[in-house]
Parts: sequence; structure tokens; C-alpha cells
Amino acid sequence: MKIAFNKKIVDGPWGGGNQMALLLKSYFIRRDYEVTFSLQDNPDIVVVWDVKDSSCSFSMDELHSYKIKSGCRVVHRVNDNGSHRGSNTGHRSDKRMMDINKLLADETIFISKWLKDYYEDRGLVVSGANIIPNGTDRGRFFPTEFVRRKETEPIRVFTHHWSNNMAKGYETYRQLNDFCIKNPSVASFTFMGNRPPGYLDNASYIKPQPYIEIPKYLQQHDAYITATQFESGGCHIIEGMACGLIPIVRKGGGGVEEYAKGYASYYDSPEQVFETLIKMRNDYSHYIGLANNIRDNYTYGTKEMCKDYLDIIIGK
Repeated sequence: MKIAFNKKIVDGPWGGGNQMALLLKSYFIRRDYEVTFSLQDNPDIVVVWDVKDSSCSFSMDELHSYKIKSGCRVVHRVNDNGSHRGSNTGHRSDKRMMDINKLLADETIFISKWLKDYYEDRGLVVSGANIIPNGTDRGRFFPTEFVRRKETEPIRVFTHHWSNNMAKGYETYRQLNDFCIKNPSVASFTFMGNRPPGYLDNASYIKPQPYIEIPKYLQQHDAYITATQFESGGCHIIEGMACGLIPIVRKGGGGVEEYAKGYASYYDSPEQVFETLIKMRNDYSHYIGLANNIRDNYTYGTKEMCKDYLDIIIGK
């Protein structure tokens, strides 16, 4: 059986969708499925990762024609929304996503319940829709080398984003960094990724790293903060959680809220983040309890995610 992805995989640091495609491609190939990125290879199944023709290896019109001609099965992985793009651009983006789904999809996979609800609120009701959260490679992202902070040490906070879109929460990160500079005994903050101009210039900074290098940086920290808004799912939070970092998650963050359910401290404002860090710093038993919970109980990874995808893609 031949499976086509409509978006090629990019080498090096890139967004979460790219990493999910890489993980799934490797999983499928190990199980003797052929993976291609071209309709000219006559695939039996096409997985739609993106609906923007400029980002894809073949256009949606080409896929429509191929589906009519071949009768191929189309699985649509819905992993994005337009809320972070401005009202007009975002509306067009959401409409494009919904139009393509109605036209082509035999099966639909949403990467979070929040995202499924988001589109249902806008009129896309998919009968029998599937929800499969993003996973991460538990062979790499696992707290094997993690060293707990000593009781007298500050909380080491980390986050990473490849996008510099302000909806990722850079104003919160700026305020957090200022707090840490003024209160070094309470917490430190490290940012990895691409910063918007004028933000976090004085922060502890790590340039974007390859996927396989990220765990070694994560395991040098205690807590993982995400300030993102309207995130469809997000791989950054699950990578932090998989490495044993305590998640600190913004309310209204979208799919990341459900990814971190049962493990996270939630907040509405930067001031609440500061309060959380002060409590974690001053109440060591509270910190240890949170750390043990995430390290002992967070188990969802690539194996579970890929099996769920394969079952749907091949129609089990």
C-alpha cells in the first residue's frame, strides 16, 4: 500500500507538523508501507497535512482530480486555525480548511478536541471525526538524565518556539524574563527558538536546535511555560512534559490546555505565573509532588500516536 503526504518534510529545526510527519513516515516505512510526496507515484491513500497550495507538494485541485480519477482515500489531518492571523486572513484560512475538508476528506483527524470544537463553532461538523493528540519520540524525550534542583536553588523555566508570531505569548515571556532578572533567587528563564524583533534580547537564549538535540536542553530545567493563545495542539508543551518538566499553561491556550490536563498549573496573567514560581521555589515538597506526577504518569508518545493514525489511514 502506498501513502502520499501532501507536504514534504524539511530537514533541521521546523514546526511541529513537520516533526509529526517525520515520525509517522518512519513508523509507516518500518511497517512496510511506502510513503511518497507525489501523486505521480499513484498513491492508494493521501494524507492532507496542509491546505495552502504554496506550502504543499501538490495542489488541492490536483488532488481533487486525482481522487476522481483513482478513487483514492483521503485522510485530512486538521492541525491549524486562523485565529492568530488577524480577522480577515484568519477567516479566509478557516474557510479554506473547511472547504477542502468537505470536498476531499473521507476521514478527518483533529489534533485536539479544542480544535474540533473550534471548527464546529464555525460550521464544520464532521460525522465520526477522530481526535489524535500530537505525540513525541519517547526514546529521545524522556527524563533519564534529569537532575532535580536543590531546595535552595531557583526554579529553572524553559520554553521554545520556532515561530515568532506574537500569539505565541512573547509579551508574557518578556515580563517573565524581567521578573527572573529582578528575582534571581526565585527563578531563571531560558528561551530557545526565533524571537520577534525587540523581545527577549537580554534573556538566556538558545538558537533553534535540531529535534534530537532538544531533550538535552529541556532536561536542564524544572518547569516548562507556554503562553501561546489559540494553539491547535502544539508540540512544544508535550516535548517539555515528556522530559519531565512541570507545565505552566496559559488559560485560553487552546489545545495545549487539554494536552497538559492533570499535570499543569494554569494561569490568567503573568502575575499568576510569578506566584506559581514563588510557591514552587519556597515549597519544595509541592515542587517535588508536581515533578513526580509528570515524570511518573505522562506516557503518551509516538508509539500510541502513530498506531492511532495508521488504524485510521488504512481504514481499520
